[in-house]
Amino acid sequence: MNKLLVSAIAGAAGLTLLLGGAGTFALWNSSASIAGGTIAAGTLTVADSATAGVWKSGATVITLSNYRIVPGDVLTYTKTVDIVASGDNLVATAVLDPATVVPTNAAAPIDVKLAGYITKSATLSITGAGITGTSPNLTITPTATGGAARTATVIVTLTFPKTATAGAENDAKLGSVNLGALAVTLTQTA
Repeated sequence: MNKLLVSAIAGAAGLTLLLGGAGTFALWNSSASIAGGTIAAGTLTVADSATAGVWKSGATVITLSNYRIVPGDVLTYTKTVDIVASGDNLVATAVLDPATVVPTNAAAPIDVKLAGYITKSATLSITGAGITGTSPNLTITPTATGGAARTATVIVTLTFPKTATAGAENDAKLGSVNLGALAVTLTQTA
């Protein structure tokens, strides 16, 4: 074997032994505390207020349990809610939970059809201090630190659609829908 090659191999092996046996190379390091402060999470809640809601057909106040809806009717429900919104850059969506427009009897096809018509056309709007945009996309200006509640007005609009075809909505005649547990859902999006 070539003397030069043998010498190179022996030198590499010796260097490896020296490096392994000598420990690690020391690097300087240092650390210091920097006072970053404290951060707190915000919140987003919506709660029913103590004020009773009002159902209307057009401008007429109605008692929902006595009202018989027909195709073409538009009903509105106006209710106040308490919203707590704390958090910078808070953007949320607001929707009427469609699962809360329920057929009175889930086994009755006419109830299911009526619930379907009304759910498909349901809309929601929320107005109040610090709320901009239209549902479902709202920007909610944060309340003061501590999250004080503020009152907002919710308007739910339910339409029983009327088509040009005579009898198209007959599948919902005498149907019944329970609107006693309508729910508004706020969800943070940004």
